[in-house]
Amino acid sequence: MTSDPFEALASPDESIRPRSDFARSLRARLESELGLDPAGRPSTTSTTTPTSTTTPSIELPTRRPLMPTTSPDLIAVRVTPYLTVHDGPGALAFYVQAFGAVEAMRVVGDDGRLGHAEFTVGQARFYLSDEFPEMGVVSPHTLGGSSVALHLEVGDVDNLYARAVSSGATSLSEPADQPHGARHGTLADPFGHRWMLSQQVEAVGVDAYAERMAGSEWDVQSGASAGASSAGVGGIWASVNCHDAMGVIRFMVDVLGFTEQLVVPGDEPEMVVHSQISWPEGGIVQVGSANRPDNVFSQRPVGSESIYVITADPTTVLERCRTAGAEIVVDPVTPDYDPTGMAFTVKDPEGNLWSFGTYAGEA
Repeated sequence: MTSDPFEALASPDESIRPRSDFARSLRARLESELGLDPAGRPSTTSTTTPTSTTTPSIELPTRRPLMPTTSPDLIAVRVTPYLTVHDGPGALAFYVQAFGAVEAMRVVGDDGRLGHAEFTVGQARFYLSDEFPEMGVVSPHTLGGSSVALHLEVGDVDNLYARAVSSGATSLSEPADQPHGARHGTLADPFGHRWMLSQQVEAVGVDAYAERMAGSEWDVQSGASAGASSAGVGGIWASVNCHDAMGVIRFMVDVLGFTEQLVVPGDEPEMVVHSQISWPEGGIVQVGSANRPDNVFSQRPVGSESIYVITADPTTVLERCRTAGAEIVVDPVTPDYDPTGMAFTVKDPEGNLWSFGTYAGEA
């Protein structure tokens, strides 16, 4: 028998994984204290970049909730392009001049090379480093090109394209309207990376896109017809009637994080007769104008809908709602059906209730 009672009570140290609700809460607190938004970027409320005709405002979609995978451990948080260049300081200066980039930080080695740098263009985040051939890190300059292109959604493609070319980029294809609904131009920066600048000018569904491409060398196919799994095709579509349908659609897209697939206008101004607003993790909501003539489905009371959206990342949606000043009617709670998860409810401008939460129930 040991003479030291503490030795008798001792047990081997074991790694304990923190509860997911504790991890989310700690992450939110750290982001708040550090002035970061949920995507890990500097808060846009602390600094404001002035815009002018020479420095266009670059509008980019905010981070959307993420698609679930077969294992929660495999759910990606974000994808950040990591560029390798043959002249790190020169590349950073070019991106500032051409795209209005904002440098966040750089790490410089004792040999003068950039080991790591971070910058943002609008809300898009990028990493960058110099070449390190001894580690297998080389740039398009050394490789003679790159198979990867960067697709950047912007608010004024013509202005930004001209600005990039005047800063030293090489024009590959000038901006032009495309059948998929975007105005698109491609250029190469002086460091070998191709940038595809795209400005959305209209919402075009897959069917309309396919019709526009009929007779060309390209056949536009939906996911199911292209050979992808048909799981999730069809299903139940929620429907919401609104006095201001476009206003609610904008709220769903800009605040909640939905994606606008299709909007069919009516004969009267601001009337919406049909729409397909998709949730990136699966599901469609149809938003239409209320009290449309000869449409029995549009006669339901406005503001009386309640929709539950399952998401792997409700914290991100919650922070978007708080940033936008949306009315949170049910604060974050831990649901009985998901003891390690979180759910909350927000009200849209017309009174409909939108609940976002995780779900650990049986499939």
